Amino acid sequence: MVERNNKFSAPLRRHDYGDYSDCRGFGRFLIIVFCLLALPAWAQNPTADVRKSFIELSTDKAELYVQEQLLLTVQLYFSNELIRGELSEPVSNNAVIESLGPQQEYSRVRGDQRYRMIERRYAVYPQTPGQLSLAPLEFEGSFRGASGRLQILRSNEQLFDLPVKDIPPLFSGSVWLPATGLTLEESGLPNDNRVTSGANLTRQLTLRANGLPDATLPPFPAQTAPGLRSYPEPAKRATDISADGLMSILQQSSALVPVQAGELHLPEVRVPWWDTASDSEKVAIIPARMLVVAPGSDFDAQAQIQAQAPAVTAIDEKLNNSASDADPKSDMNGQNTTGGGAFWPWLALFMAVGWGITAGLFWRAKRSRYRANKAAASNLGPDDSGLYKELLAAAGNNNPDTPRLLLRWMNLQYPDKGFQSWRQVAEFCHLPPLTDALTKLEQRSYGTGQPLEDKASNNPAQLQQAIRELGRRPVSQAENNGLSPLYPPAIDASQQ
Repeated sequence: MVERNNKFSAPLRRHDYGDYSDCRGFGRFLIIVFCLLALPAWAQNPTADVRKSFIELSTDKAELYVQEQLLLTVQLYFSNELIRGELSEPVSNNAVIESLGPQQEYSRVRGDQRYRMIERRYAVYPQTPGQLSLAPLEFEGSFRGASGRLQILRSNEQLFDLPVKDIPPLFSGSVWLPATGLTLEESGLPNDNRVTSGANLTRQLTLRANGLPDATLPPFPAQTAPGLRSYPEPAKRATDISADGLMSILQQSSALVPVQAGELHLPEVRVPWWDTASDSEKVAIIPARMLVVAPGSDFDAQAQIQAQAPAVTAIDEKLNNSASDADPKSDMNGQNTTGGGAFWPWLALFMAVGWGITAGLFWRAKRSRYRANKAAASNLGPDDSGLYKELLAAAGNNNPDTPRLLLRWMNLQYPDKGFQSWRQVAEFCHLPPLTDALTKLEQRSYGTGQPLEDKASNNPAQLQQAIRELGRRPVSQAENNGLSPLYPPAIDASQQ
């Protein structure tokens, strides 16, 4: 056998080039590592703190018209029993935001983890066309871990920008009304359109709009017609708030008195509006009416008496003049009459002076009472007496809405401070009883995982007393020596 000396024909040995199976195994290992690195943090480590709380935001539409209602849903998820927590509200520089009732609490399961979820709903009304932008919503809370140490939870989320369309040029109305539904109703007039002259009628017009606040509804036109007297009452406005948004009502009643027999024409009432569901203009209409007015006996008799009164007066004057010319003693009688008639002007003058004096005294007493009430209410700030009573009532009932009312009231007292949470108020006022009472109230709002007897108890009398003490402080005596908040503006989790 001849041995061939060719390096290419030599057999492949493992120690020269290594094992191919080892290379394939190492490749699989690299692929698994890369896949793990591509997963989100909460999937790599399900017990990481980043998934112990998170925020989800959703809306009912992806674009909308200016001043159209947008329903925003905010959901906060957390898995631990919180000691405290603050969730900020949505804020925008070019939109009006209304809270849709109190927050709701549920239990939800995501994957293998059970969460406690707090849900809030808002109605957002953009005021300018372009882009609707909301500030990020942030949550900060604290809980005790298994070791007993206090741990902090933080989450934030921002809603994507939404396009806002301008008023369509095809809209023919003078007042822009973008709504999901609008109705116009009439009541009070007879169905057969037959009335009697001099009769008292009451016509009531009612306008209902879904998805709009009552302040945007236009007033009804005047209900006037020849031969008809109209006495309108002040219009009544109201807004019903539900989880599905706002529903506004405008209602006006008018007393109508026909004063002329025959036919009276009541013009139609038209309210153009924009249907956001079909993206088209619609018009709510109350058709015109033709009232047939029959003469009334009492009304005609009164009109006849008024027509005859000038004629009777003229006849009496002629008779008096004739008697005066025929009887020379009439001058003396005339003087007596004149003398008796002069008494009445003096009496009228005396009554007028007395009435003026009485009115002056009444005005002076009322002004004094007004100054006294104003001085007594000076410590409560501008136009906040109703809000202060509502705040005290909420504190007395352990209402979770108490921190939000306190925040509104303090912002009225100190408009230049711009408080964003009740903790900023507590640091500003340096009132430990108030801080302690609100902290316990907050624990009641978040703590549901432990038995009732173990939960922090809140004394409503203590909270009321602290708020009264705060109300008795003059505005000039308060000083803000605390530091600025570390985190962006936040509100208490019980706020709407």
